[in-house]
Amino acid sequence: MQQNGVRTGYFLSISLLLSSILYFFASNWPLMVREQKIGVSVAILVLFYLLSYGLRFIKRHSFLSNWLLVAGGLAFGTSVALLGQIYNSHADSYMLFVVWLIPNLLFAIFTRYQPFYVISYVLAHLAIYFFLHPSVIRVAREDEWWFMIFWLIALGNMVLFWLTSTGKWHSKPIYYLSFLTFSLSLFGSSFTEVYGPLPELLYVLTGGLLFVTFLKWVPSRGLLIVTASLLALFVLANFISYMVQYFSESFFVFMLLLTVLIVWGAVAGINWLRRESAHQKSKWVVFFQEAFTVLITTIAASIGATSTAGLLFLIIQDEVVIDLLFFLSLIGFIGPVVFMSRMNTTVRYTLLTMGYLLGVGSILFLEGAYWIIFLLVLLYVWKAVSAIPARLLTQLTFLVVLATKLDEYLPSFEYVLVIIFAMQMAMHYVKQLPVVLQNSSLVYALLSLLILTEKSFQSGSMDVVVNLAFFAVSTYLLYRTLHQQNRVRFGIVLGFWFAFLLMKYYDMLWSLLHKSLSLLLLSLVFFVATLWWDRRAKIEWPKSEPSLFVRKALVLLPVILLQFALMGYQVWSSETILANGKTVKLELVPIDPRSLLQGDYVRLGYTISALDQEQVDSGDKIRVVLRQQANGLHSYSGYYELNGQWNRAYEPQPSDVIINGSTIGGNRVEYGIESYFVPEGTGLEVERNAKYAIVKIGERGDAILESLTNQ
Repeated sequence: MQQNGVRTGYFLSISLLLSSILYFFASNWPLMVREQKIGVSVAILVLFYLLSYGLRFIKRHSFLSNWLLVAGGLAFGTSVALLGQIYNSHADSYMLFVVWLIPNLLFAIFTRYQPFYVISYVLAHLAIYFFLHPSVIRVAREDEWWFMIFWLIALGNMVLFWLTSTGKWHSKPIYYLSFLTFSLSLFGSSFTEVYGPLPELLYVLTGGLLFVTFLKWVPSRGLLIVTASLLALFVLANFISYMVQYFSESFFVFMLLLTVLIVWGAVAGINWLRRESAHQKSKWVVFFQEAFTVLITTIAASIGATSTAGLLFLIIQDEVVIDLLFFLSLIGFIGPVVFMSRMNTTVRYTLLTMGYLLGVGSILFLEGAYWIIFLLVLLYVWKAVSAIPARLLTQLTFLVVLATKLDEYLPSFEYVLVIIFAMQMAMHYVKQLPVVLQNSSLVYALLSLLILTEKSFQSGSMDVVVNLAFFAVSTYLLYRTLHQQNRVRFGIVLGFWFAFLLMKYYDMLWSLLHKSLSLLLLSLVFFVATLWWDRRAKIEWPKSEPSLFVRKALVLLPVILLQFALMGYQVWSSETILANGKTVKLELVPIDPRSLLQGDYVRLGYTISALDQEQVDSGDKIRVVLRQQANGLHSYSGYYELNGQWNRAYEPQPSDVIINGSTIGGNRVEYGIESYFVPEGTGLEVERNAKYAIVKIGERGDAILESLTNQ
């Protein structure tokens, strides 16, 4: 236990330090010039790697040396992002993540250390995401292109899944991540409007094959649930789509019949599984039956409840329908579940869910004490139906109704969140409750407190108190669950702990610079407290493998040097353009967002971004000729070179400057100068005042945005 506590303390300290560095760089502190910022980023990298190298021979803390090496790989990404901020490269450019990926992927290949595998996987997919969805520009692409991309991503992840599942590559995290991404990519491909019904049919066939595979041939609980959940979501999404198109009485009647057929099929499937399974009482069979029942319940109940409400509204067309739906939920759906104890499980959960959906939907529009009656009914169901899935559903429904109605009576929603936090936290400590319900209560308690940290209070001190309260509570629970050796609860709390750090990045009530200093202080507190605990406890550490620096120093050092070389090349190439490039003045139109890694920036659009009436495909390299006008501005001259061919005969003029760009569809071009990073909180001022951009263009046509001006 003490060993895990010490490890956790060091882990939290390093995490807080990395967050502090990210927040500091994103704040774009105006008192530091670019040379100082570059020096700080290099110094941070050197510090992490020197610490990792220095701790390499401390055998009991080999994990700390490894973690600092990983922290260095992560800090390299923030340093690359800082260089992009300094030289106004694209916000969250996919190239940022590609450059970040290269050394981390080499670390993963040479060390076979699981954190590097996960980091490389995430960075690769972030690069793909920002290539497909650029932050600064909008690229026009056809549905056929998206369909192909979805399937390429799916096939790539399927290869990774096959490698990890067959043991050719040992990485459990990649095993699960690759399957999840594969499944989500296939799911996304089913909604591309190309080739008629082909995308939907391919997804249903592939999903059905995977379902049977993980059910019968290669049994796997987790993969089966992922596959079945996405299939259920696919059915619900298509139901909503068809409902919008064919909103009629006959459609809803047909959907009600389909609900009955789905439930009947589920009952028959469960009975078949019970007959065919040689291990009817095994945990796997019981787990699957419950999970399958919940999934079928979700589909059937959602379709059934929506169809019932829609049909009644079309037939009666009066406000009395709301009252009818409320009493129908109690008498027609919830009532039979409570008083007919021998009812089939799937049928029971379907009726119960339909009753809850109709009850909650009608409560939202009814005034008076109806909601109190409904809550009392929920409490009775909780007592009468002891099955875990039913209680989880009842708990969720109770909290939704309670939060919605209390918000109408209390002065603000903050009071509602405090009540829910206190209620669920108390419920979490009820020892008589099953573990699953204790865990769900913990999730709702932390979720309500986390939402509370995002609320704006009239008193600034109250904001600080609430945020400190969440940090203190979550940190206390981390060590408590660690002491209890409960991995599930520890994972839940750790997830909320990191979610809090991420959400504070976008909290505008507190500057990034102040957040950075606070996180740095907390990092030092955690480190000192853990170091004191480590020395005072005199823990006997078990023998472990030597650190990565001991085993792999000869291959790690070249990769580390590569990181500095990549940063040096970016600085050298950018400084060369700034020193020797031609200066042009361009007219612009700005907007103000925030980058994931680089802080606030102004998004820019230029008059030169449009090639008049000419149409070009997206994704091609283009060289555009800018020509100086009488007012001193450079503008599009009407000439460009695409795929080595000029659009028309071109004769250079003395004032001409050629700039490199990429086509993004239509008549649009982007040049890599569409974002201008500003100190936190100054974006609106820049947006109001900036009218022109001063740009340096090198001999090869590469451009760097130097400054903005209003004249």
